[in-house]
Amino acid sequence: MMTPSISLQQSKNWLSVTNKPTRLYGMDRFLCEPNSLVLNSSTAFHFSQTLSYTSIHALPILALVTNSLILLVVLKNSLLNRSPFAVYVKSMAISDTLVLVLKLISFENKTSKAFYWPSMCTVLIFLSDASTLLSVWTIVLITVERTLVVLFPLRIKKFVSVYCAQVLIILVAMLSLMFSTRVLFISIDISPEQKKRCHPISDWQNYRQLNATITEFTLCFIPLSIVIIGNCITLYTVKRAAFRRHQNLTNHIYHRQRYSETNENQLILMLLMVTLMFMIYFLPFTIVNVISRWGLPFDLCFTQKSFEIYLIIRSLCEFLKDLNFCTNFIIYCISGYRFRYAFFSLIHRSHRNRLLFNVRYSKNTKQHSGNI
Repeated sequence: MMTPSISLQQSKNWLSVTNKPTRLYGMDRFLCEPNSLVLNSSTAFHFSQTLSYTSIHALPILALVTNSLILLVVLKNSLLNRSPFAVYVKSMAISDTLVLVLKLISFENKTSKAFYWPSMCTVLIFLSDASTLLSVWTIVLITVERTLVVLFPLRIKKFVSVYCAQVLIILVAMLSLMFSTRVLFISIDISPEQKKRCHPISDWQNYRQLNATITEFTLCFIPLSIVIIGNCITLYTVKRAAFRRHQNLTNHIYHRQRYSETNENQLILMLLMVTLMFMIYFLPFTIVNVISRWGLPFDLCFTQKSFEIYLIIRSLCEFLKDLNFCTNFIIYCISGYRFRYAFFSLIHRSHRNRLLFNVRYSKNTKQHSGNI
């Protein structure tokens, strides 16, 4: 009995149609034996399919729920809504939701038997790229702002204001839309001979590869470097300032400064959480992209077994990357005391209003029955 297997070329065709995260495009040049490679359908191939399907269909629902809660908490709390923090939070909540929802729509456009619009291929990629750019570079704005505040504390009003945050978000949104228009020029092959959906015309293949390179740098390499460097500078500066003040202040004055140091400790915790989660989500995905572009170091090549392991790792890395767009609510609740307090206050107020409504409804019902 033969074991079911899929050749490299067959897997290329099927994966390009279904847009799975285990695409083999361009990876055959890093294989030890490209012509003899087969994928075991019971292990790596099935795992990547299942994880990809779960990510594409489940994460948009999670993003809609969590990001809606973020918007609800911020908009219902006047103190949070008036802060520059709220501008960035609302921007990320909206853009993160759009990223995953547009990914789902694009997947259905490529795989659904009910409908297929070739004209929507580039439009969906354009909107998805713009939303992702807005989300990622909003994190960069937060990092740069926190770094400037720590380095220049006497000029905090110049860097931290609602107006400044709104202007920056509008500029980033406009630049994201303008920068993403480059994908609209790609022509889709709609000839009857072309069996792959949303596949560009052969004359546009080089442009498509160039566009993929630009996307990797603008969404992974450059933002990740800025976030890591900015947060390292911020953490080092805050810790050094806190240590010097602790050495210079007397015990009496130190007790008076405990509240400010508590706020500093919370700032350090939030920055650590943001940096850690951003690295957990994007650093593995960035490393996998480097491997897919330049191959393994020391001129090593993939065997069949190692390539299956690579497919599993790549699927996990892309899943982690997508989690970045639907887990901010959990990060805010863990690291932000004010946000957590506002969330529980909203729940308590909603529960109290429901109880009052039930009491009033029961009273009105009794009065109505008594009159009858």
